[in-house]
Amino acid sequence: MQNQFAFTNKKQVVSITRKRLQTLLSAFLCATVVTAYVSSAIAKNIADTKKVYQMVFSASLDPKSGQAHASVTLKQHRQLVRSIEFVMPKDRYLNIQSTSPIEINGDRIIWRPFKKGDTLHFDFIIDHQRSNGSMDARITNTWALLKLDNLFPTSTSRVVKGAASETSLILNAPKPWSIETPYGSGAGRVFVIDNSRRNFDSPRGWVIAGELGVRRENKDGRHISVAAPLGSGLRANDVLAFLRWTLPSLVEVLPDTPQRLLIVSGDRDMWRGGLSGAGSLYLHSDRPLISGNRTSPLLHEVFHVASGLHSKAGADWIIEGLAEYYSLTLLMRSDGISRVRYNKSFETLARWSANTPCTATDRSKGKQTAHGALIMRALDAEIRSETDEKASLDTLVQKLVRADEDLTNASFRASITEITGVPVRALTNCP
Repeated sequence: MQNQFAFTNKKQVVSITRKRLQTLLSAFLCATVVTAYVSSAIAKNIADTKKVYQMVFSASLDPKSGQAHASVTLKQHRQLVRSIEFVMPKDRYLNIQSTSPIEINGDRIIWRPFKKGDTLHFDFIIDHQRSNGSMDARITNTWALLKLDNLFPTSTSRVVKGAASETSLILNAPKPWSIETPYGSGAGRVFVIDNSRRNFDSPRGWVIAGELGVRRENKDGRHISVAAPLGSGLRANDVLAFLRWTLPSLVEVLPDTPQRLLIVSGDRDMWRGGLSGAGSLYLHSDRPLISGNRTSPLLHEVFHVASGLHSKAGADWIIEGLAEYYSLTLLMRSDGISRVRYNKSFETLARWSANTPCTATDRSKGKQTAHGALIMRALDAEIRSETDEKASLDTLVQKLVRADEDLTNASFRASITEITGVPVRALTNCP
């Protein structure tokens, strides 16, 4: 990042001192976790505190082994959690152990904790290659970059009806590494994980650790952090300036944009793209803030983070089309580009995606995403026309976010009809 990141006997006494320090540290962490649980319980407004159980997700990053030594600890005063099923592929999750029963079914691990709880231990291989050979997770001698969603695997739980978790995260790394997460910064800190949409919370989003360059900014009550390994080339100040300029337009569309946003990058050998996560996103340092066709890779990913929209059953073209449409529209609304250039950008997308059909897909990219953006623009115009300007695509997006459900092609059409009262022509040739 060039200049911007240029940032009795002696043995017995030692043994006794170490034991005292360990005792004090354990007491401190315990008190901190309890305080975090109480605060989170109040925030969730859980009426029956007897149905609250505690989950502690912890991991230590180990550059020598290339692994994270992780654990999931459950604490409960009675058997609220019957079992937790994790998806743990054998090529990344090793040495899975617990004193309570574990059932292994291929990549699926069913953990049945004791009545008062227990701890599940495992090692996680951090480095990960995409199908094209580039890395989207990595650990070196000086830094590590990965998603918490992968470190702590996908899970489903069987719990007593009405039970809810109070969850915390603790991450450690070699000295003098620093750690940045969507929940805050600092090695050894206790982070509260509070997802009001789920009863079983787990850590999600990107995490970066190591010898980092970090820039921070506040905009309208939202905290933005940009972090990357020293010398990676990420223009952190440019990213912050760009977001200060465009974030107000995004918040007008999506008022529930997260209060914290973390943007991370790795070295130049990492995957040359962008990937969103909960409260965070990854962007390669070579990606422009505004590309040649005036779409913005950064705003595209920020829209994903702010909306939290997900799809299933072939509706990914909708999610990606929306993100691409708003990457241009937010830039125009914030006066980053003129209306004339905005219109020319859609003309460019139309030429590039000519003859591209609107088809169902679970992974939209390239021309299909560009075509999706064109459909969203046509849809915006049609919604405005059918409602005499009382509604727009913004109205539809806000409705989809409030629904908090995986989007399908059918549910997308239904939501539009609820606004317009009639089927729309913009989707005539779409699934």
